[in-house]
Amino acid sequence: MSDVLIGIACEDGGHFSVVTTLVDGALIAAHDWLDGIIANCRSWRGIRATELWYKYDPEDGYDVRPITIDGLVIKPQGHIGGEPLKAEAGMWRRILFLFHHSNPRPEIVILVRDMDGYDGRRAGLVQVRDGLRWPFKIVLATAQPEIEAWHVAGFVPGDGDELERLNELRKALSFDPVTASHRLTSHPNDARTDAKRVLNHLCQKNHDRREACLADRAILCRRGEENGLTTFLDEVDQHIVPAFGGPP
Repeated sequence: MSDVLIGIACEDGGHFSVVTTLVDGALIAAHDWLDGIIANCRSWRGIRATELWYKYDPEDGYDVRPITIDGLVIKPQGHIGGEPLKAEAGMWRRILFLFHHSNPRPEIVILVRDMDGYDGRRAGLVQVRDGLRWPFKIVLATAQPEIEAWHVAGFVPGDGDELERLNELRKALSFDPVTASHRLTSHPNDARTDAKRVLNHLCQKNHDRREACLADRAILCRRGEENGLTTFLDEVDQHIVPAFGGPP
């Protein structure tokens, strides 16, 4: 099969790492023939061919051109489907315009955004994705409150020390952060409920231990109902997995 090109718009390298790890895991789970060769069968990119992911810069979308899809002209401003723009919808529309104009154009685009406790943010993303026609599949990765909560949701104590650290957090927070990670916060960073702070306590800032939290798909799906992870994995199964048909 040919290389599948996947565009990613996100806030930082941490977002890119989590999302690509989860996508690759889903692909290998669905297509075992990809194991060991997946890097040869998919590529990540931002707006520019030299970047693996894209962070929005208003200057990039300042003079973006309208596009025509199936004879319908779509402009980078104005209402969508006759409805006023929801939160951040204008930004995401311009990002998708930029991906449309990129060369080569991706077959799939993943939009990544921390919700930070704001319920309305996802609505803006959905409005742009579903209210306009696009020449690629669009997958939304919307973490509540932030992407570190997805790591926390996958944490399973591996020894007595890790269990002790988890129990310390359960006592300090008065809830279980791994089964209710959506109740964590993304600001202020010194709050005991801060998702980054909780993750660092659980994994002791060990990168490999953090990444291991993303390995068990069944646990992630079960614990990710309210933090956005289950929805993301469902969209990966619906829009990305089918793009990989059979062995090359």
